[in-house]
Amino acid sequence: MSFKREGDDSSQLNVLKKRRVADLLSSFIPEDEALLLKNGQYACTVCHHRPVFHTIDMLSVHRGGKKHVTCLQNFYKKKAAHRNEVQKRRHEEYVRAEEAGEQRPAPLLEQTRKITQHALLKSAPYNSCCTRKRY
Repeated sequence: MSFKREGDDSSQLNVLKKRRVADLLSSFIPEDEALLLKNGQYACTVCHHRPVFHTIDMLSVHRGGKKHVTCLQNFYKKKAAHRNEVQKRRHEEYVRAEEAGEQRPAPLLEQTRKITQHALLKSAPYNSCCTRKRY
């Protein structure tokens, strides 16, 4: 897929960006493994050096490489360790609240509130890993 275009037609740019998002969704790449940049390119969020690719095909080729697979294993190990740590802290907090006799809101209500807030965001959440280069 070519991304060359002429002029500054913003509607054409938006159409191309939407097409790229559709390509990403159609190739079964998990959301947390790829990042769609402002300019329509893709960045691999698994690899520590954050390679950038012009097309979804190049990202797919990269995902089959040895370095990416190694980084993917480390990525999921860290993710599982983080999830376990969060669960452990929540349980400790729950035990402390039980001992003190305090009551927290229901977990389902809390989860629904978080999902609603995330859906209403007008822009992507801040990511400290991807910064804009200033010249």
